[in-house]
Amino acid sequence: MIRVQIIACTLPADQTRALNRESGRVYSATLVHHYRVYRMAGKVWLSPRKHDRVLKAFCGPSFLHAHSYQAAQQDFYEACKTAKALKQRNPLARYPYKRKYYHTTTWKNTGITVVEGRMRLALARGHEPIWVALPDHLAMLPATAFRQVQLVYSHATKRSCWHITLDDGLVPQPTPHTGIMAVDLGEIHPAACTNGAQATIICCRALRANAQHRNKKTADLQEMIARCTPGSRRWKKLVASRKRLQAQTDSRQRDMLHKVSRAVVQEAQAMQAGTIVIGDVRDIADKTKTDKRLSRENRQKISHWPHGQLRQYITYKAAAVGIRTELINEAYTSKTCPICGALNKPKGRHYSCSACGFVGHRDNVGSTNILSKHQTGKLAQMVPCKAITYRHPVRRASVVRSDKRHVAGVSQNPHLISPSANAGLVRLEESPRL
Repeated sequence: MIRVQIIACTLPADQTRALNRESGRVYSATLVHHYRVYRMAGKVWLSPRKHDRVLKAFCGPSFLHAHSYQAAQQDFYEACKTAKALKQRNPLARYPYKRKYYHTTTWKNTGITVVEGRMRLALARGHEPIWVALPDHLAMLPATAFRQVQLVYSHATKRSCWHITLDDGLVPQPTPHTGIMAVDLGEIHPAACTNGAQATIICCRALRANAQHRNKKTADLQEMIARCTPGSRRWKKLVASRKRLQAQTDSRQRDMLHKVSRAVVQEAQAMQAGTIVIGDVRDIADKTKTDKRLSRENRQKISHWPHGQLRQYITYKAAAVGIRTELINEAYTSKTCPICGALNKPKGRHYSCSACGFVGHRDNVGSTNILSKHQTGKLAQMVPCKAITYRHPVRRASVVRSDKRHVAGVSQNPHLISPSANAGLVRLEESPRL
């Protein structure tokens, strides 16, 4: 299995900046030379292999390892490949055009050596290599297990760290269980799981609260940035604050999605499932504005719904324990009554059928219909189970409110509160009229 381990970087800040600065210089030189040839040679789009022959003469010497030098160049063409795929669905997508002052430095396996619990990262000939102390669980791995190392700068913590890509050599064995568990992805409840006999709702409201916090603070910062002169010191500080806010919220979101996906895979193991069927919601945000299907607030919620990232985490965590994952069209699974098949628009978390009077949990109805469609090819062929378990993989820190003044009007009128003789109690006294 291919895994990524993140460890702290203890190199001096000047050295880490110099490494990523050199990678940024090579990346920018690749970009500039590529577009210069494109304009001057009659729209000739260079391939990475052809560009590699002339790039070193254009960029000049570097203290990076030869393959680290090539990795910075290849990152530009990988970005071009991604942009080409995006343009098939979004014509406004652009090819990479911005120069980078800093860029992540990459070492391939040819520049990595492990000696006595330490990792040696090679630089160009004549330059001293970089030595990284490995933790105990990585020091015991063979040298062939290290595939790639990246020096990544985190805007959230303002520190650099090592991202080590490992191949532990373990081949996951298929699980002997043959059960099927259906998963309905949601914006409020990230996942609802059922196998027909039992159901589990994975709750994580902090995930949506994190996105709302990011949107609100980003809007405030953007309003202040718009009032500044571009390039001024105030403008640079606000832009850096916005970048750090987005990095911090992305880190929190990634942590919560990992915990939610781990809970989904654990439920699949508890239900003895060999296959996880996930409702495909990739097209749910398409044409919501042109077709006027959602309001502006709901469009913002849907566009920031990280269902693709969650599905990716579930897929690779399930593969690590031998469980397969499949996608199935989830159209009308949350609207169709599982008893009579009538269509009803659910309100809130409850589903109520106006035809037969059935009442149930909205997410449980959706996951049951996904399971019914996978097994029978039709909706409303299975009855949702009544026993529902709620699981909270992310625990928010409890807030001690004994010293908080949450009584209506008290915060605006602090003279209403006076100490009471009884311990821990407060008494409200009538405020004199002025």
